[in-house]
Amino acid sequence: MNMQTAANYQDMSAVDALWTLYLQQSQWVREAFRSRINSQDVSDEMPTLRTREEMMEVSRKRMRDIIDGRERTLTHDEAMQLVDQAIAEAV
Repeated sequence: MNMQTAANYQDMSAVDALWTLYLQQSQWVREAFRSRINSQDVSDEMPTLRTREEMMEVSRKRMRDIIDGRERTLTHDEAMQLVDQAIAEAV
């Protein structure tokens, strides 16, 4: 039975997977999600798609800035704090 279920999920689109995840949430989480979506203009927040070359240049610039001391890297703890903060703000 598990193998059949795994096969079904492999054929699932990203939208279907997100919908399934959404339906598995509590009523409170679904209401918070809908409220957040309704309070934002989603079209303004869509990220700009970049080519591979553009992403490579962004990476090179970031690395140069780190090496030259204009930017700094985050420790694991700092990164995890940012993740925790983003999750807390999302709820």
